Amino acid sequence: MSAARILAAYRAIFGTLIVVASIQTLVAAPAHHVALLAAVEIAGALMLMWRSTQWVGASVLLAVFACAQVLSAVEGEYSMRFLQYAASALLIVLLDRTLSQADTAASF
Repeated sequence: MSAARILAAYRAIFGTLIVVASIQTLVAAPAHHVALLAAVEIAGALMLMWRSTQWVGASVLLAVFACAQVLSAVEGEYSMRFLQYAASALLIVLLDRTLSQADTAASF
């Protein structure tokens, strides 16, 4: 299996898991700002799943994860899960760029 296929599978799994988790949050949203954050997170995850909009999606997700981390800290929870999610979003777009550059260089 090629690196590009592994990345495509990881992108699909990560995006799907973020969408599902966001829907669960949206359904049980205890506050308006949490529901808004979950809705924006869904949009970001969907954009990340398509290569043409992946950078916008990753940017949206990074902003959402930063807000979620701050909100969690304000509520006294210092979980690192949002940092892990941010790292995964960055991994997807940066590895995709690296693979694209390698393909371009190999074609010359």
